[in-house]
Amino acid sequence: MFAYVMRRLAVAIPTLLLLIVFSFLLMHLAPGGPFSQERELPAQVLANLNEKYGLDQPLWRQIISYVWGIIAHFDFGPSFVYPDRTVNQLIAAGFPVTLTYGTLAFVAAVVTGVALGVVAAIWHNSWVDYLAVGISIGAQVLPNFVMAPILVLVFTLWYRMLPGGGWSFNDPSFWVMPVIALSTSYMASIARITRSSMLEVLGSNHIRTARAKGMPEHRVIIRHALKPAMLPVISYLGPVFVSMITGSVVIDIYFSTGGIGKAFVDSALNRDYAVMMGVTILVGALTILFNLVVDILYAWIDPKIRY
Repeated sequence: MFAYVMRRLAVAIPTLLLLIVFSFLLMHLAPGGPFSQERELPAQVLANLNEKYGLDQPLWRQIISYVWGIIAHFDFGPSFVYPDRTVNQLIAAGFPVTLTYGTLAFVAAVVTGVALGVVAAIWHNSWVDYLAVGISIGAQVLPNFVMAPILVLVFTLWYRMLPGGGWSFNDPSFWVMPVIALSTSYMASIARITRSSMLEVLGSNHIRTARAKGMPEHRVIIRHALKPAMLPVISYLGPVFVSMITGSVVIDIYFSTGGIGKAFVDSALNRDYAVMMGVTILVGALTILFNLVVDILYAWIDPKIRY
């Protein structure tokens, strides 16, 4: 297992370095610049700004300096729009919020989705199966940009049960609607994948053998069916977790939570290329990290992967 992890790390680290370089090059090739405005700045002012932020240096030197700052100090540099704040400070202000409701949404989606899928597979073609599939289909057609305004309309405007926006780490009522809106569609996908995989496993030879030996049904499900049925689900969970943590722009906009999704949108509108690159690299690093975690879990469940 250790050698397998080392091989995966040997691929992940160069991939992350290539991501940083390509992100920097794409930002450099984008039309305009970080200080482009409707009314052009005087040439001397623009030259002073480029000198302050090192944009007057050759491109290769800028890339080396940027990559070295990230590797050596985990420093994404200063913001082009907020001179008194760095990219690290802007990300640190929003990332804990996004991490909190993203993790809660991930746990809710996995627990509910796996439970619905397993129940639907066990009672296949019964009313329980139809109910679980109906819930999954209903959740699938309500993505977060549809679910968010519906939740605000019902629970805030109609019944006045939950706050319609803002964020507080000490008040769980602020968590409920972002978690529901973010987890619903992913829960539906997990339920469908679990149901299909579970039905396939329940029809396999080792399950028939376990039942023929007189093993109780709950032990058959938990000890022999659930683990192999989770393989396709686990391979799906890596990208899902990253999407929930970093791709929650809609949640930040609708509920004004102050996460990194709003910071990413604001940086694109304000041409704050440093923040855009910082968030992009953070998303890429998390994607590589959780894909590595998924590969390790996959190898732990299926020994053939390790070989």
